[in-house]
Amino acid sequence: MTRDRDVGEELLKQAAGAKPPPDPQTTVEAVSRRQRRRLGLWAGLTISLWILAGGYCVANVLVFLTFFYPKLAWFIEDPSEAGRGASAREFFHILAYYLLYSNVLWPVLLVAAAGMTVVFVLKSRQATLRQIQATLDEISRQIEAQSK
Repeated sequence: MTRDRDVGEELLKQAAGAKPPPDPQTTVEAVSRRQRRRLGLWAGLTISLWILAGGYCVANVLVFLTFFYPKLAWFIEDPSEAGRGASAREFFHILAYYLLYSNVLWPVLLVAAAGMTVVFVLKSRQATLRQIQATLDEISRQIEAQSK
């Protein structure tokens, strides 16, 4: 259905000018180029989301090891309560929010990247089927031309 619509749109674009009727092969090639561009866009979005998810994981670990772990180690090494007071409570509140948000955002990024991968695979298969259909149409045109 979409292939017919794409070919129809391409024919309307080409017929809008005062040109002679387009060659069907040219129309199919124009539609195939547009599909390749769209597929490239989906691939770029998918790769970007996976890079974002992986970068978030690395950044999350680095932030924790750089800013939170040394302070936690200091609290564990010095069990005395002297000098901690409000700063300790504030630190643990910040740590709790950090852990909460990092553990909520990470699965969201993974689900988004996985969903984008599924969409990309489906679009890729759809483009492959359209290309097969265009090739079969070309073969049938050649067979008809030979039989005449």
